[in-house]
Amino acid sequence: MLVLTALFATTLFALAGCQQSDPEPQASSAPKVAIEALPTTTPKALSALGRADILAAVAAAADEVAAGNPLPQSNLELANRSFELTMPIACADGVTGAWGSWRLDPSSRVLRVSFSRQNWAAEPLFADLANGQPFEAAEGFWVERPWTRSEQCPRPVVSAAAPGIPEKAPPKIAEAAPRDQAAPDNRLALVQYFSSDAPRTLLRGKRPYAYTAKVPKDAEPTVRAFGVRIEGRISAFGDGQPVHCVNRQTSKPPVCAVAVEFGKITLEDAATGETLADWDS
Repeated sequence: MLVLTALFATTLFALAGCQQSDPEPQASSAPKVAIEALPTTTPKALSALGRADILAAVAAAADEVAAGNPLPQSNLELANRSFELTMPIACADGVTGAWGSWRLDPSSRVLRVSFSRQNWAAEPLFADLANGQPFEAAEGFWVERPWTRSEQCPRPVVSAAAPGIPEKAPPKIAEAAPRDQAAPDNRLALVQYFSSDAPRTLLRGKRPYAYTAKVPKDAEPTVRAFGVRIEGRISAFGDGQPVHCVNRQTSKPPVCAVAVEFGKITLEDAATGETLADWDS
C-alpha cells in the first residue's frame, strides 16, 4: 500500500513538472505616440474696405470694360464686405467738395453746414450701370478725384509763372456755397439702388444732411473744410458683381459705380478730425 501511494505521488509530481506555465506578457516594442489636441483657431473678422481697396476694384473693372472683356472675377469677393471712406467738402480751392456748403452768420455766430445725396433715378447713365436690374430710386455720392487715394482736400497748386511759390489761398470768407461739378469729372459713384418694395425710411430723398452750431466770438471767419465719412456695406448688381462700368466714349475713361448699402454718415472737422454730427444713412 505504501508502495502504491509513493508511486502515485511520484507520477503526479512528474506530470506537474511537464506542464508549462503561461508566459508573462511582453511589453510592446512599438514607440508610444502622444496625441496632442490641435489648437482651435477663431477666424479673424475682415477689416472694412477703404478708399484704396475700392479704387483698385474699380480700376480692374474699368480696365476690362475698356478692353471689351467680361468683368473681373476677383471683384466678386468684395460683395457683402463693409467699407469706410472719407470725402472732403467745401475745400479751400473752391472746387473739391463743392457738393456741400457752409455758412457762418457774422451777427449770430451760427455755423451751418449742409450736404446732400445725389438722386439719380431719372438718369439714363444709372439705368445703363444697373444693366437691367429693376429699381425705383438710386441715391448716392460721386467720388471726386478717383485717381488718388488721398482723403484730404488738395494742396494749393504751384504756379507755373513762379515755381516753388504756391498760389495764394482765397481771402478769408464766411461761407462756401455749393456748386455743381462738371460732368467729365464724374467718373465714379457710390450708389444704392432701391426696389419698389424697399422701405421708404431708407430713402433720403430731398432731405439734406444739416448741421448747426454756435461758434465762439473769438473764432475767425476763415475758410473751413469738412470731411464726410461714409460707412456701409458693398452689395452687388444682379450678376453678383459689386462694380459696373459703362464706356460711352472710347477716347475717355469708363464711368463706374459701386453698388452699396449706406450705413452711418458722419460729418467731421477736416482740420481736427472732430466728429460734429452723424446720421444713420
